[in-house]
Amino acid sequence: MKNLAIIIPPRRLNAATLSSCMRIWRKELKLSVYSVGPCLETTASGDTTSIEQLSALDSHCFDAVAVMDGNGSIDLIGENADVIATLQTFDEARKLISGIGLGNLALARAGLLLGKEAATKDADYLHPRLKGFGVIFVPEDVVALKWIITGSGADVDAFAIAVAEWLRDPPET
Repeated sequence: MKNLAIIIPPRRLNAATLSSCMRIWRKELKLSVYSVGPCLETTASGDTTSIEQLSALDSHCFDAVAVMDGNGSIDLIGENADVIATLQTFDEARKLISGIGLGNLALARAGLLLGKEAATKDADYLHPRLKGFGVIFVPEDVVALKWIITGSGADVDAFAIAVAEWLRDPPET
């Protein structure tokens, strides 16, 4: 069974997106949820005790990482140096990195989307920020490029399935 680390903002999480993804992922993946601070909201299961601090995330123990959506992902995740360093560690190891909705801002800040197409939330305030990091916005629900998957958030199930399928049968990189 593959291991997936899920990074969520401690506040202003899109709980519906997390719930939908976890519903699909828990069928075949071992999930661990991490936050950059004390989580003030519940996860999809309604449980806050299963959320660990990001500092406890050991990239060697995981096959992939997913950065989740929510308004808190803009400032609490996207601007967090530890999140960016974690994503860069996964990138160096060529492990799957995925982001959905506003979670893609962290991937962009980490330099992982520079000059690459990405599916992102269709929001006027987000596109200029992403373009500043060299992201090429495409109006797709999901974009998969080698070991990076981005989802706009419009079709959450398609994103979650793309992540699960990649982990089930990774493409040759």
